Amino acid sequence: MNPQDWSDRYRSHNTKWDLGHSPLGLEAYIAKLSERKKIQIPGCGRGYEIMDFHKAGHDVIAIDFSEGAIEEARHVIGPLADAIICDDFFEAPLEEGHFDLCYERTFFCAIPLEKRRDYGSRIASLLNKSGLLMGVFLYGKPDPDGPPFPMTKEDRERFIEPFFSLLFDERDHNGLPVFNENEERWQIWQKR
Repeated sequence: MNPQDWSDRYRSHNTKWDLGHSPLGLEAYIAKLSERKKIQIPGCGRGYEIMDFHKAGHDVIAIDFSEGAIEEARHVIGPLADAIICDDFFEAPLEEGHFDLCYERTFFCAIPLEKRRDYGSRIASLLNKSGLLMGVFLYGKPDPDGPPFPMTKEDRERFIEPFFSLLFDERDHNGLPVFNENEERWQIWQKR
């Protein structure tokens, strides 16, 4: 899908993957962050998490290549939507080594299969040497007809594990009906 396809979905409110708020467990994870962090959120959609990280005192730069998503974010989070860059995450001019944490929520499962190989390396390049990749990852069987494109064990081994070590993993029991045949997992990964 291209940016216009995503914009059309946002403008027509055809967004079954949108929880309508941040995941219920996010506040607890944010509370564990010991100091002010520089946060990157790829594929931020309506930007609920931008607001939560901002309220906790963190600096956020988000990105989405859908103008429709950013328009919706302006309605949801108001001027905080100015933290969103409208660009392709894989090509945007973001400073390498700048971020402390990258937050994942329905971005990996929306990436076309041919772009997945760039996911881990791109995030790792943006994070500082002790950076974390944290969020909710969708696991399941391969589905070439997505999105969503759930992560498989092989995806994880090929696209994330070469760049990150898993620190924390638990099932998210507050997932969305659209993802019911798959499994959503809260994970925290440390940059290698």
